[in-house]
Amino acid sequence: MPSYTKSLILCLLLFVFNGCNNKTLELEKKEPIKTKFVELKTKSFESENQYIILALESENQKLYFDARNLYFKLFEKTDNYEYFVKYLAISTHIQDYKIVKEHALKYYKNNIKEEEIILRLYTFALFKLGNQKEALLNAQKLANLFKSDVNYELLGTIYLQQKDYLKAYEFFEKSFALNKSANTFLNLTNIQYFNLSQKTEAINKIEQYIKDKGHDFNLSIQLLTFYEKEQQTQKMVPLLKEMYFEYKKNKDNSENSENNEVEIFDRTKLLLTKYIAKDNVGKAIEFLEENEPEDEILLNLYKITNQPLKAYDLLGRLYASSYNFDYLAQQAIIEFEMAENKKSVLNSVITKLEKVTQNMDNHIYENYLAYILIDFDVNVSKGVFLVKKALQEEPNNIAYLDTLAWGEYKLKNCKEANKQMKRVIDEIGLNDEEIKLHWEKIKECKK
Repeated sequence: MPSYTKSLILCLLLFVFNGCNNKTLELEKKEPIKTKFVELKTKSFESENQYIILALESENQKLYFDARNLYFKLFEKTDNYEYFVKYLAISTHIQDYKIVKEHALKYYKNNIKEEEIILRLYTFALFKLGNQKEALLNAQKLANLFKSDVNYELLGTIYLQQKDYLKAYEFFEKSFALNKSANTFLNLTNIQYFNLSQKTEAINKIEQYIKDKGHDFNLSIQLLTFYEKEQQTQKMVPLLKEMYFEYKKNKDNSENSENNEVEIFDRTKLLLTKYIAKDNVGKAIEFLEENEPEDEILLNLYKITNQPLKAYDLLGRLYASSYNFDYLAQQAIIEFEMAENKKSVLNSVITKLEKVTQNMDNHIYENYLAYILIDFDVNVSKGVFLVKKALQEEPNNIAYLDTLAWGEYKLKNCKEANKQMKRVIDEIGLNDEEIKLHWEKIKECKK
């Protein structure tokens, strides 16, 4: 099954469940053919309120089997079909389609206000159970009786599964005419592009929709996919820039940006940077310097293009705005690596790394500080303590073992230094000049 077809089915399941999840369990506010319903008598049940509370609490706790059993008990005791709909909806949610099929058929009643939802859940269960012929007949009945976007989309999905693409397109188009949903439009243009060989038309439709309604994220991503497939790559960066500036404006103008808004913006920024950098990393850096001067993507591009000074300055700004000690540690390492005269930056680097290791546990930074303290004879004992702490996280790390051996050598613990250095040599040999130097010194070590 194509990935977008799975997406259609998932969307329908969400429609089905969410449509039934309100406490009052009313029908969607559509204009169905049936406007008068049979009034069913309900029975009094003394413990009804307690059962409702238990059922709702079970739902909140995601104890779905308990919740649906409680709703079914409420239905049996009261004959209230609102509880029966909740029972079927939860069964659909947990994918117990066999139960939905059996019970919907057993308790189905014509011309009650819950008929539409029960018939839809029953039809969806048939579809998921592979009873395609029955599912189609019931979906047709449902769409004829209740002309809603959800019902048209369910019928369209069944036609799509049966590879009747023209019929599928027809009913998704009817659904879109009612709901004007970007998600329905996405499914509609998917069918057009993938199944009806109307690729140019699908692209033009999405472009017009975006022009009129704005850059729905999923629809825009689909358009990018189509551009890539049709080798219209020259259109991709301009589209991503439009998305970027629209989402940035929305995010900046919103007092409390939702997580979803921030995530969409971040994903768009990453995609935009990727596609600009694909042709020209320098242009990607220029774009971010102009629009996102304090951004981790920009930091990574500085590292990739070997611009340590710019990376150092950016890390300073990132740390000042976030107090994230990881940024301070990276800044200290760049400062040390860039310095031609290491001793001239020792105090600054050690101060930064000590602040980092006091506020976060990170074996990489612990070893880095340890080696500096040991190699420059600043505080060998503290260096050995720190590298031993790092080795608790990475007991077989060769670099850490070398640091420890070098520290033990400086403390004149010759036997321990030899033992640890031998582990290093046995593992990687003497090809590294620094390792070779340490080994020669440690071999000469006398307590």
